[in-house]
Amino acid sequence: MKREPGMAYDTKVLNKVFAVVSVVFLLVVIWMVFDDYIRPWKAVQVKALDIEKQKIQEKIKLIDGSTDGKKLKEIKDQIAAAEKGLAAHEEQIKKINDKITEIQREIYVQNMVNGVNGSKAAELQFKYEHAMMENHPEDAKKLKVKFDESKRKEIEGKDHLKGLQAQEAAANEELKAIMATKTAAEKELKNMVGDKERMLTALASTEKNPIWALRNAPFIDYLDPTIKIRQFVIQKATNDFYFQQVPKIDRCTTCHVFIDKPGYEDQANPYKTHPKVDTLAVGVSSAHPIKDFGCTSCHGGVGDRVNDFNSPAHIPQNAEQMKEWKEKYHWHEPHKIPQPMIPLQYAEGMCMKCHKEQERIPMADKLNHGRQLIENYGCYACHKIEGWQHLKKPGPSLQKISGKVSKEFVKNWIWSPKTFNPKSKMPSFFNQENNSTPEFRAKNMAEVNAMAEYIYQTSREYKPFQKYSAGNAAKGKELIETIGCVGCHMVEGIDDKWNAVGAKKGTYLTGVGSKVDPDWLVSWLKKPSHYQEDTAMPSFRLTDGEANDIATYLMSLKNQRFAELQFPEIDKKVRDEILVDYFSAFETVKAAQGKLEKLSDAERTMELGKRSINKYGCYSCHNINGFEGDLPQIGPELTKEGSKPIEQFGFGQQKQVPHTRQAWITQHLKTPRIWDIGVPKPFKDLNRMPNFYLTDEEVDSMVGVILGLVSDKVPLAGMKRLSAGEKQYYEGMKVANQYNCYGCHKIDGIGGKLSEAFDDQNYGPPYLTKEGLRVQTDWLYDFLQNVHPIRPYVKVRMPTFNFKHDELNKLIAGFQGGSDQPTYEAPQTVEWEPGEKEAAQRIWNELACTTCHTLGFNSDAPQAPNLHYAKKRLRPAFMDAWITNPQSFLPYTSMPAFWDDGSGNLIPAVDGVLDNDPKRQIRAVRKLVQEFGYNTNPAPFPKNN
Repeated sequence: MKREPGMAYDTKVLNKVFAVVSVVFLLVVIWMVFDDYIRPWKAVQVKALDIEKQKIQEKIKLIDGSTDGKKLKEIKDQIAAAEKGLAAHEEQIKKINDKITEIQREIYVQNMVNGVNGSKAAELQFKYEHAMMENHPEDAKKLKVKFDESKRKEIEGKDHLKGLQAQEAAANEELKAIMATKTAAEKELKNMVGDKERMLTALASTEKNPIWALRNAPFIDYLDPTIKIRQFVIQKATNDFYFQQVPKIDRCTTCHVFIDKPGYEDQANPYKTHPKVDTLAVGVSSAHPIKDFGCTSCHGGVGDRVNDFNSPAHIPQNAEQMKEWKEKYHWHEPHKIPQPMIPLQYAEGMCMKCHKEQERIPMADKLNHGRQLIENYGCYACHKIEGWQHLKKPGPSLQKISGKVSKEFVKNWIWSPKTFNPKSKMPSFFNQENNSTPEFRAKNMAEVNAMAEYIYQTSREYKPFQKYSAGNAAKGKELIETIGCVGCHMVEGIDDKWNAVGAKKGTYLTGVGSKVDPDWLVSWLKKPSHYQEDTAMPSFRLTDGEANDIATYLMSLKNQRFAELQFPEIDKKVRDEILVDYFSAFETVKAAQGKLEKLSDAERTMELGKRSINKYGCYSCHNINGFEGDLPQIGPELTKEGSKPIEQFGFGQQKQVPHTRQAWITQHLKTPRIWDIGVPKPFKDLNRMPNFYLTDEEVDSMVGVILGLVSDKVPLAGMKRLSAGEKQYYEGMKVANQYNCYGCHKIDGIGGKLSEAFDDQNYGPPYLTKEGLRVQTDWLYDFLQNVHPIRPYVKVRMPTFNFKHDELNKLIAGFQGGSDQPTYEAPQTVEWEPGEKEAAQRIWNELACTTCHTLGFNSDAPQAPNLHYAKKRLRPAFMDAWITNPQSFLPYTSMPAFWDDGSGNLIPAVDGVLDNDPKRQIRAVRKLVQEFGYNTNPAPFPKNN
């Protein structure tokens, strides 16, 4: 190879190498630039332009179709005629315009002169005051003369300016009068075609013309692009970056371009409008505007990563969607991202991190349902959940169980509750995937025998106060269906219409005749608190006959197969083996055996019973003698379960379960013992989480709640900060939930399944809409303790609850706070205007109020409450609002809206009365009701003491 002197390489070869490498580098740079330029999200925005263009064209067609062509032609002809008419006034218009121009010039000059005079006067005033202060009277005198002269010129100038402005206004009015016909026609034309013009302007912005291409071209697209990253900096939500809370950067709208724009609900993602855009989220007027809350604060994921579909950590809703995404977007599971996006069906759960003080959250129906399920099944009893500590134990008290059921029933029930009651909320601990071997079954049977023995032996004596006497089962069934039992209970054998209410606060009543002592049952029906002092079960003030009729029907519900079951006697050898295992936890086996030998046979059974109750956490749901006090919850805390690292979930050998939070929680709720399968464990270490045999729908709702229990730190500005009234309201509604008021009543739009089950809702439990505005505080306090008749024609009963004083106060204060009402109102004396009372009586008569409100007026059957008691019960402000529009409180009410025209506008109900003033007529009727009203309540229903 030829080399030049002093060169190690052949220069010609090097030149060729450098040329090739340079070309390669150039190509790589070009490839790098275009790879950076051609981002997947840009294609999304380009397609969005086509969709927007199509939508705008559709709107233009609708506008064209709705435009009156004949009217449009007439207006255009009017404008043309007006323009011809103006031609005759052209010289006059020119003179007026010239005059206006000259006046405006003079105004400008006068403003300048006034400014100079004002400044000069201010200067002389300062010098004059300074001379007076320095005691120079001669100078002051001269300055005073000059100041007065300057001030005079300033005042005259301002006055002249006002004159010029008046001349300008007059000239403009003269011009306006000449142009009036054309101006009116042009305004009318603009009203007709203004929407179309705006649409045409918007349409032009969707055109992909050369200017658009230039603005979005490589290298210069940083100047003024239309295809660009769109982002919000969210101050009301933060991300935790290395223990530092920083505002969220949310760029989701880069692809979800129409998410906050109504009208794109029919498009596929990512071009779809957000559901409830104007009420719930992202819309400007919604409860959660996108500029304040963004997207990832609710949906999770990484909002600042938008390169492609996988960047924000999208998570599919199900296997079908996963398959679709893999084919369409090459989706893969996000790695090393602490909080991927929440699957869409669980997004409501994230509401809880901001709405911590609310048990029920508006517009979050699935979340509310899931929370109710967790409460109904008592998950909070075994697992600590921050904010749920106020709830009572979900299961019935076992402190007097020997007076209710037999020991044999207790054994069979603990062993397999679903065998007796397929809808029972009591979960199954035994016969599960991890304890069904013969060895483990024998040990479980020993535990069940011991638990039943312990519960029975420690049970306090209970003697029913009422003797059962067989009644009429058909009447009992009718009472169950009509007085309100189905607000809390589903009952075997009753009409499907009432069981469709689906109430699950109370247990499903089946096989009662094979379960309870009949004397206990009738005593329980008469007065539940006689057996359990803190029970949520109210008294319906049943007569002896009614209680026996209901008891007779319930006692007819038998589960003969279950009743005939004989649970095997305790295997003492197995019992002792389990106890030795317990005793040897902290001492040798020999010492443990010695400790066992010191116990009698009965003591051994009681010891195993107590330890087994402790092992399975029975005391978490039930009051059990010997387990009083603040005992630890046996399950792990769930307060931050939605943020728990996936590595901390034990998947065991279950490779088929996807390694995601939602997959593990779903599987755990369906088959909680599955994680022990394939893992060799001794008896004492087996997973103890019981099986509730939840439906798929229940699991889905509960998973959403658990995923929403996150550790995210939300800034105070992002939290739902309750006002004083709202805090009162939500504290009160906790009491309403505890006693299942929602089961019968729809309270401010939530609950009310029993009310809705009635064919005519006027005969069901009333909606409690703005109840604090409706009723007087002292009336409600008395009514909740001493229930009295309001609508004597209905069969459903308002029960008497065993409220504590503190609970009553919270509930009543809650209703007041929710309606922003004072505790008490000053007594109002009815004062009539001249002729007002006579007018009120005329309205009363012409509207025939006593046709429905008959009580106290005639002997006809009542169809509405007794108005003589309205004065004591109702607030005057509510009475006015109710008379004005009763349907705004009770949509189903048969009370006519006499003063409403059907569109929310007030009209006089009776012509020629009180100057046809609707408000005066309403006020007059309310005064009449107040005047003839009683200052007492009806006699209360007798209590079952």
